[in-house]
Amino acid sequence: MGDPPKDASHLREHLALHQLWLDKAAGGVRADLTGATLTDLNLEGVNLREAILCDTRFIDTNLSGANLSGADLTNSDLRRANLMGADLSGANLTNAGFQFALLGGVYFVDAQIVGTRFDKANMRDTRLFEARLVGAHFTDANLSGAFFNRCAIIECNFAGADLTGATLLRARLQACRFNRAHADTADFSLVSAPDTDFGGVQFESVKFYQADLSRANFFRASLSGCNFTEAVLSFADFSLASLMSSRFNGANLTTSDLTSAILTGVRELTIQQLGAARTAAGTTLPNGTSGPYRRGSGAERPVTR
Repeated sequence: MGDPPKDASHLREHLALHQLWLDKAAGGVRADLTGATLTDLNLEGVNLREAILCDTRFIDTNLSGANLSGADLTNSDLRRANLMGADLSGANLTNAGFQFALLGGVYFVDAQIVGTRFDKANMRDTRLFEARLVGAHFTDANLSGAFFNRCAIIECNFAGADLTGATLLRARLQACRFNRAHADTADFSLVSAPDTDFGGVQFESVKFYQADLSRANFFRASLSGCNFTEAVLSFADFSLASLMSSRFNGANLTTSDLTSAILTGVRELTIQQLGAARTAAGTTLPNGTSGPYRRGSGAERPVTR
């Protein structure tokens, strides 16, 4: 076949030979577009499954509906590309750049997402089931409705991201940051997320059922109407956080810092839970009175109107 194309010329021939290779037909050659410049093209629905696309430039290219499953996209540049509905399951996305890209409905199942940039990308309703994410950046990305179920998420940055309606069931998080993120009705149930930084988040009606949030940072977080049922919150920092009308049935609050938290209307807190947490004069207790919490005061019961 010769050298891979460095631009759009001869691309059709490469694609035809790649299809033969996928079909295991005579004369087929696996597409190797390493270093190619394929910017601002219409490649809608292209089949580059298992292709080698390292260092390839797809800036502003239309790859909507493309099959890139199993492809090697290491160091590729897909800024502002349109990949709506594309399949990247099993792809290697190490150090790839998807900044400002359109990724709605993309499948990232089992993908290797290491050092990948998704800053300000539109990833609405993407599927990342069981993917491995290490050092990835989702700063200010739209992740509404995205699925991170059973993902391993290590040292990733979700600062300012929109996680409205996102689902992270049984995800494993390590040293991740969600500063300033907002996530109405998201589901973090059964996640393992010790030491995670949720500082300044705007989370309303988020589920943390049986989540491990030990030592997590919720400094200045807005957490109204959240469900922390049976969550592990030991040593978590809720300084200056608002937890209004949230639920804590069976949660472990051992040494949780509630010294300046707003607990107005919080439900299902027991004498034992509040006694195990740290409260102070700056705490607003469930019944609206100021702390610290004193056993027998009844302040663990929210005011009913």
